[in-house]
Amino acid sequence: MGEPMQSSIQIISTPDRIRQQYLNVIRTASSDIFLVFPTINAIHREHKIGVIEELKKAVERGVKIRILTAEDEFIKDKLDILRSSGIVVRRIETPPEAKFKMLIADKRVSFFVETKDDSKASFAEAIGLAVLSTSKPTVLAFVTIFESLWRETELYERARESDRIKDEFVNIAAHELRNPIMPILSGADLIQEGIAQIQGSIDKDKFADLISNVQLVVRNASKLLKLSEDILQVSRIESGTFRINLEPVAIEPLIRSTIVDVEKRYLGEKRNTKIVLESNLEMTNDNEGPEGFTMYCDGPKVAQTLFNLLDNAMKFTGQGNIIVSAIAHDTEVIIQVQDPGIGIDPEIKDRLFEKFATKSTGGTGLGLYLSKKIIEAHGGRIWCKDNEKRKGTDSGFTIPLDLHPETTVMLEKELNSSNAH
Repeated sequence: MGEPMQSSIQIISTPDRIRQQYLNVIRTASSDIFLVFPTINAIHREHKIGVIEELKKAVERGVKIRILTAEDEFIKDKLDILRSSGIVVRRIETPPEAKFKMLIADKRVSFFVETKDDSKASFAEAIGLAVLSTSKPTVLAFVTIFESLWRETELYERARESDRIKDEFVNIAAHELRNPIMPILSGADLIQEGIAQIQGSIDKDKFADLISNVQLVVRNASKLLKLSEDILQVSRIESGTFRINLEPVAIEPLIRSTIVDVEKRYLGEKRNTKIVLESNLEMTNDNEGPEGFTMYCDGPKVAQTLFNLLDNAMKFTGQGNIIVSAIAHDTEVIIQVQDPGIGIDPEIKDRLFEKFATKSTGGTGLGLYLSKKIIEAHGGRIWCKDNEKRKGTDSGFTIPLDLHPETTVMLEKELNSSNAH
């Protein structure tokens, strides 16, 4: 292709001529080839008509080849053949509607082929029209597009590697943070028991001071434990490895246990705030269990969600009762939290369930984000809004009553898919 060529633009509609021109452009290239394979199926079709073999021959002639392609494990062997022959191959993410094939040779010839039906296995049946151009402005425009896509894939790979390193670091950091916390909490519990046993033998003020200090240790260690667990959960959600485990769960004991955990976190700190449970869970033959109303859900994660709602309620309530209610309604269980606190800050009201949405100096803004993901994984709804009739906030969530272990995979797939987008 070293000789001057006449500038022209041709539109080709015959599949056989398109195939011939396609292979001819590769065969006559002398310095470089840029190629875009938009889909996995396109690579299979190109292989059948001899494109892969012609590319390998071009490399033997000293032609430098760069390819942007869709990629998965099923065509990895074909791409590995190209890579092993000296061709530089990068993965590209193309939208479903952008099914075009682009070939540029020596920056002097461009060949653009539209894909009419990517589901077809035959090259002739899959393609539509093709445009062969030796017009310098046209060819250079395609070169610019290719180079932009090439740089974009490089940035994408760097970002993906950065994400991988970040996720690995977050996992290690969260585990390293969590490991020493458990013995601290266990030790604090033992110290409290020991102090209680000597209560009558020491000064009253000294006893109160000791208890206060131990409670401070418990509160802060509990906060660190929750932070490490939240970080791990977010990491799993973002990496697509988030899982829910559906088992029969007695709802009222779960709520009561969560209330105890929240009260323990604020031990000695919120003396004028009380959490009150109002449960109205009527049992039927379908949901009767030895500990009361029972349904399928991921108990620890539902408890985590309720804990987050109650934690917010406690944090922003100076005094008064926080009401927790549970009711079975038609096809779902509704769990609500009502507090007489200061309400939702207007600045974060519209992004309350997003990551890091917080106006609190002591919060990470991860709790409600995680709660939303957990409830969505169950197929339920979650909300948090100011009460229009009185001071305070109403928050809550629903869990469908028709959940069973076999629905887990589908729900997880939907959650991880939505997170990827």
